[in-house]
Amino acid sequence: MHLKSLTLKGFKSFAQPTTFALEPGVTAIVGPNGSGKSNVVDALAWVMGEQGAKTLRGGKMEDVIFAGTATRGPLGRAEVQLTIDNADGALPIEYSEVTISRTLFRNGSSEYAINGESCRLLDVQELLSDSGLGREMHVIVGQGRLDTVLQASPEERRGFVEEAAGILKHRRRKEKTVRKLEAMEQNLARLSDLAGEIRRQLKPLGRQAEIAREAQTIAAVVRDAKARIFADDVVQLRHALADHARDEHERHAERLVLQERADAVKARIAVLEREQNAEAVDEARRVLFGLEQVQERLRGLYTLANQRLAMLAADDGAPAQVTVRASDVDAARARIVETRDRVGLAEDAATAAARRVAAVRAELDALDVRIAEQSAAVAAYDLRVTTLRGAAEAAQQALAAVRGGVLRQQNALDAAHERRREAAAAFAELDDATVSEGAAAEMQARYEDAQRAATEAEGAVDRLREEHRAAEREADALAAKVAALGSALDVRNAAAALLEQAAPGVRGLVGESVHVRPGFEAAIAAVLGPLAEGLLVDDGEAAFAAARQAEGAGVIDIVIADPASTAEAGSLPDSGSGIPAADVVTAPDGVRGLLAHVVVVDDLAAARAALAGADHRLTAVTRAGEVCTAYTLRAGSGGDRSRLELQAERDAAGERLAELQQTLATLAAEREDAGARLQGARRAARERLQELREHDAQLAQHAEHVNRVTVRHEAAIAECERLEAGIGQAATAVAEAEENARQAAADLDAAREKPRPVLDASGRDPLSRALETARESEVAARLEIETLRERVRAAEGRAAGLERQREREQAAAAEAARRAVIRRGQREIAAGVAADLPPLLDSVDRSAAEARLALAEAETARSAVTAELRDLREQERQVRERLTGLTESVHGIELQIREKKLHLTSLLERVASELGLSEEILVAEYGPDQPVLDEAGTAIPYDRRAQERRLRDAQRKLAQLGRVNPLALEEFAALEQRHRFLTEQLDDLVQTRKDLMTIIADLDERMQTIFAEAFEDTRTAFQEVFPILFPGGTGSISLTDPDDLLATGIEVKVRPVGKKIERLSLLSGGERSLAAVALLTAIFKARPSPFYILDEVEAALDDANLGRLLGVFEQLRASSQLLVITHQKRTMEIADALYGVSMRQDGVSAVVGQRVAQPAGERMAS
Repeated sequence: MHLKSLTLKGFKSFAQPTTFALEPGVTAIVGPNGSGKSNVVDALAWVMGEQGAKTLRGGKMEDVIFAGTATRGPLGRAEVQLTIDNADGALPIEYSEVTISRTLFRNGSSEYAINGESCRLLDVQELLSDSGLGREMHVIVGQGRLDTVLQASPEERRGFVEEAAGILKHRRRKEKTVRKLEAMEQNLARLSDLAGEIRRQLKPLGRQAEIAREAQTIAAVVRDAKARIFADDVVQLRHALADHARDEHERHAERLVLQERADAVKARIAVLEREQNAEAVDEARRVLFGLEQVQERLRGLYTLANQRLAMLAADDGAPAQVTVRASDVDAARARIVETRDRVGLAEDAATAAARRVAAVRAELDALDVRIAEQSAAVAAYDLRVTTLRGAAEAAQQALAAVRGGVLRQQNALDAAHERRREAAAAFAELDDATVSEGAAAEMQARYEDAQRAATEAEGAVDRLREEHRAAEREADALAAKVAALGSALDVRNAAAALLEQAAPGVRGLVGESVHVRPGFEAAIAAVLGPLAEGLLVDDGEAAFAAARQAEGAGVIDIVIADPASTAEAGSLPDSGSGIPAADVVTAPDGVRGLLAHVVVVDDLAAARAALAGADHRLTAVTRAGEVCTAYTLRAGSGGDRSRLELQAERDAAGERLAELQQTLATLAAEREDAGARLQGARRAARERLQELREHDAQLAQHAEHVNRVTVRHEAAIAECERLEAGIGQAATAVAEAEENARQAAADLDAAREKPRPVLDASGRDPLSRALETARESEVAARLEIETLRERVRAAEGRAAGLERQREREQAAAAEAARRAVIRRGQREIAAGVAADLPPLLDSVDRSAAEARLALAEAETARSAVTAELRDLREQERQVRERLTGLTESVHGIELQIREKKLHLTSLLERVASELGLSEEILVAEYGPDQPVLDEAGTAIPYDRRAQERRLRDAQRKLAQLGRVNPLALEEFAALEQRHRFLTEQLDDLVQTRKDLMTIIADLDERMQTIFAEAFEDTRTAFQEVFPILFPGGTGSISLTDPDDLLATGIEVKVRPVGKKIERLSLLSGGERSLAAVALLTAIFKARPSPFYILDEVEAALDDANLGRLLGVFEQLRASSQLLVITHQKRTMEIADALYGVSMRQDGVSAVVGQRVAQPAGERMAS
C-alpha cells in the first residue's frame, strides 16, 4: 500500500487545484521558505482526520481555507483528496484504490467521503487505524515534532508505539466499554433501588387488586343483568312504538279513504247542484208552450179555413159583407193590453222570485261557509287542546325527571358530605398514627453498621481466601517444583542400580548425604564434580563389593564414609583468605575429607590471592563454581545445574512447602473463624434489613394509607363541589321545568276555558227547501211570463188579423164581383186546408202530449236530484263527524308515540351513559331472545324476574365490598409488569456487566500482548538503529512500570560517545534530532506503516550525521513510502521523484514535479 496522489483545492496557499502524483520510494518536496511546502504535510494530516487547529499551524479550523491576497479573493471552501493504492489489501475495504476526501466550508460545516460516498470522521479514522495510521499521526513528522517526541512524557511516547501497533482502536473500545460500564453501574443501582421500592408496594396493592378483581366480576354481573333488563325494555318499547305506528298508519289510511269519500260526495253535490238549475224543465216548458202555440195557430187556421169555406159558401149566394166589426178589433186590442199587464205582473213576480232564489242561495252559501269555518275551528280547537295536553304532560314528566335528578343529587351530596366528614376525620387522625422517622434513621444506621460489619467480614474472608488460594498456588507450585527437582535428581546410572539392588554397606548417593549452606551449592558442586552423584558406602570392602557388582553397568563413583578419610581435614594449608569448604557442609566424614584442602572465596581475584604462596594442594573455589588449583583453572558456567544445587533447591522448596502447609492450616482455621463471623454479620445484617423492611413496610403502608385518605378526602371535596354545582344547575333546571309546566298547564286551562266551537248545520235544510220553493216559484213565474207573452203575441196577431180581415172584407166587398172567381179558388184552397189540418192537429196534439210528459219527467228528475242532494249532504255530515273522530284518535296515538319515544330516548341515554352500548349492540347481544349463561355456564332462556333478582343480589354483594379502588387492578398489573420488567432488566444489566468485564479483560489481555510484542520489537529495532546514528554511543528504551503493561510509559536513555548525560534536554540540537529519529525509526521498523511524511527532520544535522540519517532512510524505503520535505541536496539525491514548490507573486503556491530516471541506488553509488 502506498500514497498514489494528493489533490489540494483551496487549501491554505494552494488556491488552484494542485495534484501531487506520488510514487513508491522517496519523494522529495523542495522549495524556498514560505513557499507552502509544509502545507502539503498539513493537507495530508488534515485529510486523514486531524482535528487540532494548532497542529495545522492555525488558530481555528477555518484558517485552512485560502484567505485571499491583495490580488486574489478568498475562497469559500477547502478540499483535499488523498488516493491510496490498496492493491495489497492493507486497508479493510474491497477496493484496490481508495480515495479519501475532506471538504471544509467557511461556515464551519465539514464533509468526509470515501470513494465519493459520504461518511463520518470515525469511518475514516477506523479505516486508517487498521494500517497503523491513528489519530496521533506518528507517521507524520512535522517541523518541531522531533523535540516534541523527546520532550514527551513516557505515557505520550507509549502512545506512539500503541498507534503503530494498532492498539489505539482497542483502547478506544475499552474506554467506550468502561464508560458504558460506569453508566451501567449507576443504572444498576437505580434499578435495584427502584425494584426494591416496587416490591414493597406490590403486596398492599395486590390486596386492593384482589378486591377490585372481585368487584370487577360482580360489576360484570351487574352490567349483564342491567343490559338484559334495558334490552327487554327497549324491545318492549320498540314493539309498542311499532303497534302505535301501525295503528297510526291505519288511521291515516282510513282518514284518507274518508277524505276521498267526503271529496267525492262534495263533488257529487256540486254536480247535482249544477244540474239543479231547472234548464231541462224550462226547456220542456218552452217546447210545450211552443207546441201549444202551434196547436192554437193550427186550430185558428182550421177555424179560419172553415170560416173561409163558410164565407166563400155564403158569398156564393149573397154579396160580400164585412164580418169583422170595429168592436171586435177594439176588444182584441183591449185583450192585448190586459194580457200585457198580466205579463208585467208576471215579470215582477219572476223578478221577485229570482231575487228570492238569489237571496236564499246567498244565505245558503253563507251558511255553508259558516259551517266550514265552524268545522275548521272545531278541528283547530281539538288539535290545540290535544297539543297543549301533550305539552303539559311532557312538561310534568320533565319536571318529575328533573326533581328526581335533584333528589338523587341531593342524596349523593349528602353521602358525599358524609364521606367528606369521614375522610376529614381520618385525615385528622393521621397525625396520631405517624410512624417515627427518627426510628427509621436509627434502623437505617443499625442496618448500615451491620452491613458495614458484614462487608468488613466478607472482606476479611475474601482476603483470607485470597491468601489461602495464593498459599495453595504457591504450595502447589512448590510441590510441583519438589516433584520436578526430585525427578531431575532421580538419576539412572550404575549407582542408582546398586541402590535399587540394596547392596550391603551402601548408604545412598553422596549428594543426598550432603547438606550445603545456602549460597555455597555451586562451589561445593564444582569441587565434588561427578562425586556428588556417586555412591556413598560404609567402608572399603563395601566399596570394592559395589564396584564388582557394577561391572558392566557403566562408570561408578564411590565415596567411602570412613572416619579415617578426614584425618587430614584439620591440616588445611593456610590460604590467607576464604572459608574452608568443610565448614559450609554437613556430610559424612569421607565427603568432608574430600573438601579438606578446599577453600571457598568470592571471586577469581580472591582465589588468585588465596593460591598465591599457598600449598600446591590447596584448591580455591568461587561461589559461582569456578575451581582454581596451583595447576588448573576451571571457569565459566554450564547449562545444567549440579545435583547439589538441585538438591539444595529441592530441600529449600520442601522447607518452604512445609511452612506453607502450616500456613494453610492456620489460614484455614482463620478462614473458618472469619466465615463464622461473616455468617453472624450477615445474619445480623439480614435481621437489621428485615427490621428496616418491616419498618419500610409500615412506612409504605402508612404512606399508602395517607395517600388513600388524602385521595379520598380530595375526591370527597371534589365530589361535593361537583354535586353542589350540579344541584345549583339542577335547581335552575327545576325552576325552568316548573315554569314550563305551569305555562303548559295555564295554556291548556286557557284553551279549555274557551268554549268549543259548535258545528250547527240545522239551518241548512230549511234554506235548501226554501231555495227549492223559490226556484219553483221563479220557474212558474217565468213559465207564466212566457205563456202570457205568447198570448200577447197571439192576441196581437189576432187583432192584426181582424184588422187586416176587416180591411180585406171591406176591400173584398168592393171587389166582390172581381173576386167571385177568385173566391171559388180560395174556397177550394180553404177546403183543402180544412181537409189537411185535422191530421196535422192530431200530430201537434201528440207532440204536445209528449212535451207535457217530458215536462213531468223533468220535474220528477229534479225532485230526485233534490232528494239525492239531501242524502249526500247527510252522508257528508256523517263523514265529517267520522273524520273528526279519526283526527282525535290520530292525535292521541301521536301523543302516545311521543311519550314512548321520550321514554326510549331517556332509556337509551341511560344505557349509553351506564353501559356505553348502542341500541343495536344492546339488543343484538342482550336482547330477550339471547340465552343467559348461569354460573355453571349453561344457557337458559331469559326471565326478567330472574334477571332483576340477579341484579339485586349483585348490587348487594358489590355494596358489601365497601369502597373499591377501581384502578388497583390496572395499577397492580402495571406495577407487577414493571417489576418483572425491571427484574429482567436488572438481570440483563448484571449479565451485561459480566460481559463487559469479560470484554475489558479480553481487551486488556489483547492490548498487553500486542504492546509487549510491539515494545520488544521496538527495543530491538532501537538497539539496531541507535549505533548507526550514534556510533560508539549507548542508548536504550525501557518501561517505567513493567508490571503494568496497560499504563506503563516508555523511558528513553541516550548517551553519546564521550558524554555522560542523564537528561535528554542536555543534548545538542543535532543529537536531539538524531535521538528522536532513532526512536521514531525504531517504531517505524518494529511496526512498519505504508508511508511516512518527514518535514525537514534533517535541518539541524551536519553532513556526517545527515549521511547516517540517509542510510536509515535507505532502510525505511525498502518497506515504506517516504515523503520528505527538505532543503538538503544530499536528501534530494536519494529521491525517486522531486516536487518543487514556489510562491507566485499573487500569493498562490505553484508546484513543478520531476520523476528521477536514475535509480537511487545507482545515484548513491555514483
